[in-house]
Amino acid sequence: MNYNPTEQEINFINDALRQFNDEKVGADNHQLLNIVEYDEKGNVIAGILGGTYWGWMHVDILWVDASFRKKGIGSRLLKSAEEEARKRGCHSVHVDTMSWQAPEFYKKNGYKIISELNDIPTGHKKYHLIKKL
Repeated sequence: MNYNPTEQEINFINDALRQFNDEKVGADNHQLLNIVEYDEKGNVIAGILGGTYWGWMHVDILWVDASFRKKGIGSRLLKSAEEEARKRGCHSVHVDTMSWQAPEFYKKNGYKIISELNDIPTGHKKYHLIKKL
C-alpha cells in the first residue's frame, strides 16, 4: 500500500473511475463554472467556483471579501451562476457549507438542507443543500 501515490497513479485511478461511470450512465460532460467580481481598481473581491455535470450545478467555493459582504454580491454571483447552469441544461444545484460559513445565506437564496454531519470539526456541522432551478 502506498500512501503517497504519484500524479500518474492518481490520474490513472481518476481515468479508470471516469471510464467506469461513462460505461454505466454516460459522460458527465463536466464544465467549469467560475465567476469573479472585481472592485473599481481591478482587485478580486469575490468569486464563485464550481461546475456543471449530469444536469446539476455544484458550488465548490463562494467567497466574498469581508469588507464587501452584506451588499448583495454573493447573491448576485450565485444567481448569475444558476442562470448559466440553466443555459447548460441543469435542473438543480448542490453545495456543502459549514455551520460557521453560510447555511443561512443559501437558505435565503432558496436552498434546502438535505443532510448534516455533526462534529466536523467538533462542535460544528457540515450541511449539504440543494435547490431546483
